[in-house]
Amino acid sequence: MEKFEKIRKEYPGLEHQAYLDTSTTGLISRKSYEAMRKYLDQRYFNGVTLSEYWMNWAYADKVRESLAEMINADEKEVFYGKDCSDMLNVFVSKVDIPANANVVIPDISFPSTRNSWLNRVPDGLEVRYVKNNNGVVTTKQIIEAMDEQTLAVSICSVEPSSGFRYDLYELGRVCKERNVYLVVDATQSLGAMELDVQEMNIDVMVASTYKWLNNVFGIGVGFIRKEVLVKIMPNHMGWAGTRDRIKDFSNLELTINEGAKRFETGGLNWIGLSGLVESINTYLSLGKRDVEDHILALVDVLYRGIEGLEKVKLVPSIPLRNRSSIVYLRTAETNNLTEDDFRANGIRVNISGSKIRVGIHFYNNESDLQSLIDYLKILNAKN
Repeated sequence: MEKFEKIRKEYPGLEHQAYLDTSTTGLISRKSYEAMRKYLDQRYFNGVTLSEYWMNWAYADKVRESLAEMINADEKEVFYGKDCSDMLNVFVSKVDIPANANVVIPDISFPSTRNSWLNRVPDGLEVRYVKNNNGVVTTKQIIEAMDEQTLAVSICSVEPSSGFRYDLYELGRVCKERNVYLVVDATQSLGAMELDVQEMNIDVMVASTYKWLNNVFGIGVGFIRKEVLVKIMPNHMGWAGTRDRIKDFSNLELTINEGAKRFETGGLNWIGLSGLVESINTYLSLGKRDVEDHILALVDVLYRGIEGLEKVKLVPSIPLRNRSSIVYLRTAETNNLTEDDFRANGIRVNISGSKIRVGIHFYNNESDLQSLIDYLKILNAKN
């Protein structure tokens, strides 16, 4: 679509390379960069008055509405944190652990997904891993691993180690039927793959914003369903999580906020928030469904482009319904590839041994993918 070609002009990082590494870090747009620089310049040259500080908080509360729109939530269910791991612990550290309870986790999930739950093992929790098969754990396997004692299913919406995207609609339906919490790390999908916490029956969602939301490190977004929220009290309490941030300065009693704001202890990463606002606006303006469709169409270009290459393989080859914006490839180990080899050819990807991780976003186009395919053909022709 024309709007996706037009949006490329907002990302200077595309001018000198086919940037296919958003699964490591997303490119920052001109609008986000200017918004962050504007805030930093104000801070650098003039400082921040107390009234301006309160304006920052009012603005953060306004942005919650846009975040809620992104995931189809209520703004009272949305909170900010410094990163995904920090926000995941908001829920995991305080949820009640019944006797003989277990949590089901794919054995290839991102470390914080399992580590936060492993920290509750002394409380009697069983961490039940679902073993991968050639790097893939399916939605069906997760459901089959659940039993009457399952407290929660905790997953990455898209596995960073394979690019496999779980069927959250089906998984959420089963979890709701069985009264099991569905806890989702959406860092590798939010801003690329459409996410609907209501339709997917997600209870807890957390995401860092430096990947597919094209922002800086140090600010993340979280969601806790209101029916779950009433059961989870803050593990740490500051001044910002109270019922009224300003009035409670003179209140000698603790009045905890009724919504997810209760988990915010103090000042936010205002620079990062400035950039995040522009990223959210861009995503919503492009259209959630259109963004996903555009990305998956480019993924298909890559799949078709490497057909017939004997020494370049998909690892794994993922069914269409489970594809995401992340694709893994493998070449012959004798190529001894490095990221510098790709950069010398104007391509940015992530390399780990003989594996190539490709991260495709809405600012990519077929020309970017063709540059990669052409180089892969050269590698394939090597002895």
